[in-house]
Amino acid sequence: MTSISEIPNPVSTSQSTPHEDKPDVLVITSELPWPLNTGGHIRSFHILKALSAKFNVRVVAGVEVADDPGLPALGRNGIRVVPAFQKKRNPLAEAGRVARALVTEEPYVMFNRHNRPAMRQTIRKQLADKTPDIVYLDHLDPLAFRGLFPRVPVVADLHNVYSLLAKRVATERKFPVNAYLHNEARLLGYMEKQLAAAASVLMTVSDTEQDHFQKLGGRNVRLVPNGVDCAAFSKYPIGRNQDRPTILYLGALSWQPNAKAAEFMARDVMPRILAERPDARLLIVGRNPGPEVNALSYLPNVEVHANVPDVGVYFEQSSLMAVPLDSGGGTRLKILEAFAAGLPVVSTPVGCEGIDCRHGEHLWVAERDQFAEGLLEAIDAPQLATEFAERGRRLAEETYDWSAIGKAACAAVAQAVR
Repeated sequence: MTSISEIPNPVSTSQSTPHEDKPDVLVITSELPWPLNTGGHIRSFHILKALSAKFNVRVVAGVEVADDPGLPALGRNGIRVVPAFQKKRNPLAEAGRVARALVTEEPYVMFNRHNRPAMRQTIRKQLADKTPDIVYLDHLDPLAFRGLFPRVPVVADLHNVYSLLAKRVATERKFPVNAYLHNEARLLGYMEKQLAAAASVLMTVSDTEQDHFQKLGGRNVRLVPNGVDCAAFSKYPIGRNQDRPTILYLGALSWQPNAKAAEFMARDVMPRILAERPDARLLIVGRNPGPEVNALSYLPNVEVHANVPDVGVYFEQSSLMAVPLDSGGGTRLKILEAFAAGLPVVSTPVGCEGIDCRHGEHLWVAERDQFAEGLLEAIDAPQLATEFAERGRRLAEETYDWSAIGKAACAAVAQAVR
């Protein structure tokens, strides 16, 4: 790989030509939305692709190596990236960032962690080259750069209520980590309030989060939900593999709430499932599992599949999707993907937050203490599961396809330009 020191003048990787008659949008995001293996990357990619078709878009993104495959991939999709080349993180430097954040009373997680000198330098250069009509903040953390463009209107896409996300994770940790995260949640709440006051338009992914930011003083809070590429999942049949119950748990396994949910499924839920259906199996699929998650593969009828090249194989093998989350925020793209793929879903109430789906119509919703019973009910009712899956696919196609979501995002940005 090419080292950062070998790149004296970072340049745009896209060959798209700006149009003078289109408004200019400067996007700031902490990392490339590539590969499409996390919910955040998927949302950012599809929305930026839609914006790039309607506006002159420059995307300033943190990048560690010049030959990052995301650069040409985004360029091929019409997304013009201006990379901010920065060194890989090291524990000593990050400890210093944590300390400075504590002194300045600013959050580190999901905020100052991404406030890097290379990002500031690249943003300044882009502002000097051309003053944009809009600065578009992808997530909360680019608010740290607001002082660089105080008079330019801001649009922000808030993938989560970040303060709530930190608070939920804090409840799962022990002292002193939980105390630290509760304080981070408080500081994130303050930043969310600042952004609500500063932004011309805020985009949120659910009604609940829209209401949250309106109560913080947001002047124009628009609902732009998460979506799914329905065409990519249309090849899968409605309802499948009913001979052997196969439960799919899918998620980024390096993320603590997802790892804990995987452990809950394997250690707490599966023994209760196997007592009734000894032939059932659990597929845990996701990126970068830690040793605790990898160890789950030694449990009866539990398989862990890490960093797979194609999750579609596991959608095809499975008969049910399980979403047993009790923390996190935003909306679950994995549920929308399951709907689009015609796969029945059993979720906790937290797991399906923000999606306009209903228990007993599109999926089963069960609290954690009744989650195994919810799965068994779905396993024992294959015809009903198929009916739910049919309604789920129809809901995804009619409401959550990325083509419609992209139009909503473009309308939100266009309103800020006027």
